[in-house]
Amino acid sequence: DTLLLDAVRRLSPQQQECATLRFLQGLSVAETARVMGKNEGAVRALQHRAVRGLARFLGDKRE
Repeated sequence: DTLLLDAVRRLSPQQQECATLRFLQGLSVAETARVMGKNEGAVRALQHRAVRGLARFLGDKRE
């Protein structure tokens, strides 16, 4: 879906990587942290910001 791809492209590169690893590849927080070289708290924060960013962008487009 073009709308979703546009929303993903608006995320920071780290948020994109985190979201891809977590949601598309199905990695756990611990696995994602290892791949990204970050601690689990940082991955959770990146994931949270990515989801909020996507929701905000997609919500703006739906109105």
